[in-house]
Amino acid sequence: MTKQDTKFLTKDSSQETAQLIDSKQLVGKLGYLNILHEGEVYRLRVTKFRKLILTK
Repeated sequence: MTKQDTKFLTKDSSQETAQLIDSKQLVGKLGYLNILHEGEVYRLRVTKFRKLILTK
């Protein structure tokens, strides 16, 4: 998996490092990824127009 680090400023102006992951590696050949967040399942998918959409 290819990862890159991105620097950004948070509300308190301290610097943190966030991961940058290629969407193709997340959704794979199926074109979607199921995400469990606080007991709820969400689906991140690529549309036919190659946009990302997150649905519950």
